[in-house]
Amino acid sequence: MPRLRATGLSLLAVALTTVLMSRVVPVNAITAGLLFLLEILLIATVATLVESVIVSIAAALCFNVFFLPPVGRLTIADPQNWVALLAFLVTALVASKLSAGLRARQAEMLEAQRNIERLYALSRSMLLASDTREVRRLIINKLVELFGFSQVALYETATGAIQRSRPDSIITDEMLRQTAVRGTVAYVESQRLSLVPITLGGAHLGGLGFVGARLTDANLQALANTIAMALAQYQAREAQTRADAVRKSEELKSVLIDALAHDLKTPLTAIDTAADLLVRPQPLSEAQRRDLLAVIREEVDGLKRTMEEAIHLARLDAKRLRLEYRSLTVQQMLQQAIESLGALVGSHHLDLAIPSGLPRVHVDPELLAQALKQLIDNAVKYSPPGSGIRVSAEEAGGLVSISVADQGPGLTPLEQARVFDKFYRGEHGRTGVQGTGMGLAIAREIVEAHGGSVRVESNPGLGSRFTITLLAATQAGAESESKPEPDRLPAAIGGSG
Repeated sequence: MPRLRATGLSLLAVALTTVLMSRVVPVNAITAGLLFLLEILLIATVATLVESVIVSIAAALCFNVFFLPPVGRLTIADPQNWVALLAFLVTALVASKLSAGLRARQAEMLEAQRNIERLYALSRSMLLASDTREVRRLIINKLVELFGFSQVALYETATGAIQRSRPDSIITDEMLRQTAVRGTVAYVESQRLSLVPITLGGAHLGGLGFVGARLTDANLQALANTIAMALAQYQAREAQTRADAVRKSEELKSVLIDALAHDLKTPLTAIDTAADLLVRPQPLSEAQRRDLLAVIREEVDGLKRTMEEAIHLARLDAKRLRLEYRSLTVQQMLQQAIESLGALVGSHHLDLAIPSGLPRVHVDPELLAQALKQLIDNAVKYSPPGSGIRVSAEEAGGLVSISVADQGPGLTPLEQARVFDKFYRGEHGRTGVQGTGMGLAIAREIVEAHGGSVRVESNPGLGSRFTITLLAATQAGAESESKPEPDRLPAAIGGSG
């Protein structure tokens, strides 16, 4: 329909030109012929070959009837009419041919430019992807978005995984696998389906299938190369990540064994010595027996804590935590943490500054109590006997913060940057304070698993303040939980201040 309209407009232009030259501004035959040739040339640059021929014949007839004698009569037998018609036809054919060639080249250049822009956008998106696991899905989505394909499927040889843009795709698994194995391009005309192998340096990385406009061989090759380089890059990155994970796991095992061996040696020696004294034949007073049994009990409790920390750290490292959420008050969490520490806090004054009316938090009670326990235990270890440890809490902007401040030796900026690393112990921790360096790492992993954060503020010689920040539970979430136990947290715990 558009071409028919264009032909009608061209014929109308010839008719108007004829009327203008024969009635409005009369011209001679030579001028009329030149103007007709010019008009045919102009029309041929934008029209198809068929349209140009039709316009040429119409112009020749108008030229014959209105400008060649006898005027007003159609006399094809006259040689002048054949010369005019031939001149018009040759002009139309040559101009149409040249114009069609120019338009075709222009269209090819525009299409090539569009494909370059599409490939650039595809490459840029893949390079900026932060998660290698999402690159395959990103390739699919970008091909649909940039190239307008109705269906896309990508098969990766290394993993055997297939990503599709839609579940009801006509691109079968077998098609993609065969394309990857054969390494040749295939096209199914009836379904407008293209199948392209993804290869790089002779390696068959996979196969790509899409339904839509057929691309040229050069564009197909460029598209396949772009995807191949992205897949190869991210496969290499994933392989490196796996290798790093294995190496770090082996390092973790080695460090964990060394730390446990070091921290198990002292309590086992104390237990062995106490037990040896108890079983000796010489009599012991009742007070001596109680003291030795107390030493054994204390060291056994220490061993149990060390093993619990190692188990917690192993679970955290393996990402095998399953959080069982409940709505709790800050007082309830601290109560559970302090009770689990038992007599360890007896030599310090524990000052609790927990205001009433704090919002609840939605947490796993056991794990969050473990995190708080690690912070309080850390403060007890590094604070002088009899000194105060202040535990406070506040709410701001929908966040609940719980802080533990000690009067220990404090941390340098370098130590603050590494204090939450696994097995890291600061200068004072390496000289006289028992521990494995696992406690603060466990606390951080637990808090971050809840979507919270933990930080430290410290100055050398002035103590340290560790703060856990959690999102406050919504009222709806709190109401959905079972009714909690009443708070039984005292205002202060400990011995002399």
